[in-house]
Amino acid sequence: MNELLKELKNAQTTQDLDNIKSKWLGKKSKIKAQMDALRDLPADQRAKVGAQINILRAQYEKAIEDAKSEMTDKLINEKLKNDSFDMTLPGISIKSGALHPVSVIEEKCINAMRRLGFVVANGPEIEDPKYNFDLLDIPKHHPERDMQDTFWIKKDEKLLRTHTTSVQSRYMIDLKGDESKLPICIVSPGRVYRNEALDAMHLSAFHQFEGLMVGHGIKISHLKGTIEFILKEIYGDDIKIRFKPKFYPYTEPSVGADILTSRGWITIVGAGMVSPQVLRNFGFDPARVSGLAFGFGTSRLAGEFTGVSMRELYGMDLRVFKKLKGE
Repeated sequence: MNELLKELKNAQTTQDLDNIKSKWLGKKSKIKAQMDALRDLPADQRAKVGAQINILRAQYEKAIEDAKSEMTDKLINEKLKNDSFDMTLPGISIKSGALHPVSVIEEKCINAMRRLGFVVANGPEIEDPKYNFDLLDIPKHHPERDMQDTFWIKKDEKLLRTHTTSVQSRYMIDLKGDESKLPICIVSPGRVYRNEALDAMHLSAFHQFEGLMVGHGIKISHLKGTIEFILKEIYGDDIKIRFKPKFYPYTEPSVGADILTSRGWITIVGAGMVSPQVLRNFGFDPARVSGLAFGFGTSRLAGEFTGVSMRELYGMDLRVFKKLKGE
């Protein structure tokens, strides 16, 4: 043991220590030879001698590991002593990311709607025509069902949803016409798909935020107030809003809401009162039950809010997002 400690004391590098470990504990070491010689001892002596050898090997291992630890500390201290690096200087901070503008707008909308008693409902992006078209009174000959407007996975069987209104269809069908579960107030944010020509204001995949309120005595004044509330939550109380007649297959009457921007009036919202036929499709009597529905193009809202095009919002150019973050 003393000879080992002497060699460890004279070691100058970690390589020296590795060589010492190989000499004293390796395959050609004395201790390995002693372990191999155990087979030649009488059976009643092997256990005692083997235990003594194991104790000695453990002592060797500890001595070598202690020497390694001591040498490592010594090398680090010498390097720090001779290094001009100031350990007290602040490090290079990691730049934090930020929510995507679409996510920010979506959260603003959800938070505003929660204050009005709405809850979030989600559904699949791969949808059946029943929920995406049929229940919403969109007939089979309607242009929206054509291949040039809809991404069909299997014609007339599976498609990528063209609006999140399909979530509302699923939610209403699950009520099974039970008026005791009314009123319901839901919002369905998410990604939708349209087979459209791409430009600064149109993409083939984008985000929508749709709301539905169904109950007794719901009027178009409730719809108008709800839309104004959300837009003012996003753009502030000074935003100028105007309503105009529109047509949608599943609302009657239908309206659109525009906001005034630096580029003029921009349509932001499509909305209306749920049509009597759609209410019947959902299993409710339109003479007793009414509802309102609205849909925001969340991507377009984010574009108007940040001042960049929808294409830039969905691009991968970090310069756009750094500019939005103020870097």
